Amino acid sequence: MNRFYLVSFLLLLSFGCETPQQVITPTFPTHTEQINLNRIRMITKSEAVHSESKEGKKPLAQEPGVNVEYSENKIPFIQLDLFFEDAGISIIEEIIAGTILDHHIIVINQKGEIIAKQPVNFQAYEILETKTEVMRNKVIVGESKKPVKVNSTSPETKISREAIERQYTDRDTVPQVLEIQDGKVPNPGEYISIYLELTFVNPQLEPNCESYSGNCNGPKDYFFEDVTRRNRRELDILRNRYVDGEVAQFPNLTKDEQTDFKTNIKTKMESTNGVYGPKHGFTKFMFREWNLVSSPRYFRILSVVKNGKQSLQDDRTDEKKLTEESGENSKSEHNDTHSIFDSPTHTKHKKRTIPTP
Repeated sequence: MNRFYLVSFLLLLSFGCETPQQVITPTFPTHTEQINLNRIRMITKSEAVHSESKEGKKPLAQEPGVNVEYSENKIPFIQLDLFFEDAGISIIEEIIAGTILDHHIIVINQKGEIIAKQPVNFQAYEILETKTEVMRNKVIVGESKKPVKVNSTSPETKISREAIERQYTDRDTVPQVLEIQDGKVPNPGEYISIYLELTFVNPQLEPNCESYSGNCNGPKDYFFEDVTRRNRRELDILRNRYVDGEVAQFPNLTKDEQTDFKTNIKTKMESTNGVYGPKHGFTKFMFREWNLVSSPRYFRILSVVKNGKQSLQDDRTDEKKLTEESGENSKSEHNDTHSIFDSPTHTKHKKRTIPTP
C-alpha cells in the first residue's frame, strides 16, 4: 500500500515538473508612495532646526507662535519654513520638473481674510565663493650679480564664484518669507492659519517599459519636455545672475503659460494614444489635474516688531483695557446726572470716589 502511494506521488511530481510556457509580464512603473497632504506643513525656525538634527524627530508644537517683523523698506512679513517630509511629493523638484504648474502659500487671519498669498520660494543655487591671495615676488639683480628677492607689500586677492544647483529631498526645509498685505497686520495674541495650494498634473501612465527601451519615464519626459525645458532655461539664467552676485528668485509660470503647457500636454497625449503602444498590451495616457490643498496649521502672533520696537500681547491687552476704561468713564460721566447720595438701588447709581483735599 505504501508502495502504491509512493508511485502516485512520483507520477504527480513528474507531471508538475514540466516546463511551463513562458509568460511575459508587462513591467509597469510602480508608484508606491501616496500623497499625504497632512504632511505638508509650515513650521517655525526652532522646529526646522530640530528637524535637521540627528537627535530624532520632535513632535510639532500644538500652538506654535510666530513674530511679525518689518523689512528695511517697511514691508511686514512672517518668516517660516515649508516642510513636507513623508508627504509623498517632493514639492520643489516637482515645480522644477513642471508637474506642479501653480502653487501658493495662503495666510488667513482669524476674521477669515486673506492677508498674504504668494508662490513657494526656494533657493535654486548655492554659491561657492573662493578667495585666493596671490603674492608676487620681485627679483632684483644688483652689482654682485646675485638675485635678491623682495616680497610684494600688497598681495592680490582673487575671488571666484561657482553656482551649485540645490537638490531638494522631502526632508529638506525650505525657508519662506510671507509678506503681509498693507493694513492687515494681525495684532499680538491673534491667530492666523496657513496652508498650501498646488495644481499638480499627474497623468495616468500605463506603458510597458520594454516598449520604451526600458525607460518607464520616457512618455512622461516627452509630455513635460516643453515646460521642463523652460524651467531649465530659467535656472541657467539664474545661475549666471547668482555668479554675478545678484539675488534673484525663480520665475513661476504665468497663467497664460500654465494654459499653454496644459494644452500642449493634452495634445501630445491624444496623439500618442494608440500609436506608440507596447508590444504586449495597450497603452492609455489620461490627463489628470489635481487641485491640492494642504491641511491648515494655526499660529499665534507673539509680537509685532516695527522700527526696533516690539509690541507684545500683554502690551496690547493693557492698551485695549485702558481704552475701554477711559471710554466707559467718559460715557458714565456723560450720562450720570444723579446725585452721589442717591439710593444704591437707584438704576443710575454708580460707585464713585470723592477725592479729599
